Amino acid sequence: MNLPNLLTLMRFFLTCIFVIFVQQGADSAGWAMLVFVIAIATDFMDGYIARRYDLITPFGKIMDPMADKFLTLAAFFMLAFEGLFPLWMVVVIAVREMLVTASRIQYMTRGQVIPAEQTGKIKTVVQMTTITAALIYRMTMTWPDSFFKFYWQGLLFLLIIFSVILTVWSGIEYFRNLPKEDEA
Repeated sequence: MNLPNLLTLMRFFLTCIFVIFVQQGADSAGWAMLVFVIAIATDFMDGYIARRYDLITPFGKIMDPMADKFLTLAAFFMLAFEGLFPLWMVVVIAVREMLVTASRIQYMTRGQVIPAEQTGKIKTVVQMTTITAALIYRMTMTWPDSFFKFYWQGLLFLLIIFSVILTVWSGIEYFRNLPKEDEA
């Protein structure tokens, strides 16, 4: 088990801690934000270290995207249940993620690892940015300035729309670029 793979596994653990802090409400909003940011950092660090020091493994190719999905879907659903995102949009994101994951597992059983594509990586950054913005808003919800809240809610809505569009688009691109049966 190398360092990038340990960082990937750490992201699963941090996701569980994040969920606990979100469930505790506004009093733990700052802690939830901190844990989420640390989890995001492990995503960038594991990829950087793996590429820089040639530590890319089949485990990492599979588990890194899974850890990203676990983190982002946990966050999206927790924040949707709090009313920060429309639940149907989060469900669209989740369905795409499950379809791509199921496809990856199917190819893996045939001995072929399908790594994340560039569009999928961009999608992950946009999703994490959307969640981070929602967590910032969540930390400031108790502020009395309704003017700030109005514009922040508009920004969140635009970000979630962009996340959904990019998520669906990257899913279409993923399936379009899969190796054909005779290539696999």
